[in-house]
Amino acid sequence: MRYSCRARWFEPIYDYAVLPDGIERQGPRGRIEIPFKSIAEITVYKERRLGSSRSYWACTIATATEQLRLTSGHRAKGLSVEDRTESYIPFIKEFERRVLAANPGIRFIDEEFRETVGIKVAGRLALGMLALMRCLTRRQAASLCGAMTRQVGPLLRGHRHARRQLGAALPDMDGPDSRIVLHGMWDNIGRTFAEYAHAPELMAFSTERPTAGQVVMDGITADRLRHLGAQKQGALMFAAHLGNWEIPAMAAQVIGRNIALAYKPQPSHRMTDRMVAMRSLFAGRLIEAGPAAPREMLKALHDGWLVGMLVDQHYAAGIDVSFFKHTCRVNPILARLARMHDVPVYGARAIRLADQRHRFEMVGPLEFPRDSKGKIDVQGAMQTVFGLIESWIREHPEQWIWTHRIIR
Repeated sequence: MRYSCRARWFEPIYDYAVLPDGIERQGPRGRIEIPFKSIAEITVYKERRLGSSRSYWACTIATATEQLRLTSGHRAKGLSVEDRTESYIPFIKEFERRVLAANPGIRFIDEEFRETVGIKVAGRLALGMLALMRCLTRRQAASLCGAMTRQVGPLLRGHRHARRQLGAALPDMDGPDSRIVLHGMWDNIGRTFAEYAHAPELMAFSTERPTAGQVVMDGITADRLRHLGAQKQGALMFAAHLGNWEIPAMAAQVIGRNIALAYKPQPSHRMTDRMVAMRSLFAGRLIEAGPAAPREMLKALHDGWLVGMLVDQHYAAGIDVSFFKHTCRVNPILARLARMHDVPVYGARAIRLADQRHRFEMVGPLEFPRDSKGKIDVQGAMQTVFGLIESWIREHPEQWIWTHRIIR
């Protein structure tokens, strides 16, 4: 497998190849071959590039004496940047797979975004806001943050992305209705942020008193939860960025089950640490997204744990599903794990109610299409999952994060 790019101005274009035992770079200065076993560290991150408003995946591959830098944002002529994500992602995934097999002890760093001064400042401000939110009741904090994000959100670049995504998904929605949906989206984002400061209060819901507390559920969901709590085998649970998307994972501790939760780091290291500490209140294991994540999820399933993940985001190296009549690329890891171990799969959501409570709903175990050998069909399973998520979004479009550019 091959890939080529110019990572910086005034650098030549380098050609890279994944070999059976290493990675090769060729350019005007000659050929370099680095064995997998000599690689000490791989850092994966996103970067902004002058001349483009987009962000691009990049990585550095370091040995004791050499450092290679690859990027999906190829420097073309002048200030122009060519997006090579479609060829970069498969190349890097194949490289990561081979290097981890040959060198399991390698240090892998997933920085998502390199922490700039601006990100550090934003992280400190966010932590300060969370500290303030703890001085208020949950409802006061949610109302305050919701009011703030309703004012600030429409001024951000993400609002333009959200408006385009909403228009692509629901083209028949008129202007006033779309403004109401986007207004509600920013309100929900602000309220969810404030509720991170009050996670213990949200965790206090029960299948025995399903209509009491800040999180309520109907009898069907309570029965499903009790059934899941009585099982011993591992199971998969997925959710989307709907309502308060942290609540579905909290359900595990309600029924006395251990859950391993997949997560993506925040741009701010301080905020990542805060999110990890909060999620540790209800998740026994936190699995950072990266090449080693599938192996950790498999181990959790083998140990009889639940494995939870959010699935409603674009994944360039994924598989195609139909979502709001558009072809979108999504991560198939949920279906692949279900296929490998034939474990039950549940979908869950928390709907934000008008009285500032939440209604928890869980469906499953889902029935997926199977191939001629009786194994779960990965593409068919993910299509089933995204068909369900689409129906959820259509019910409450104002509670989904439209800033995620899943429709391309």
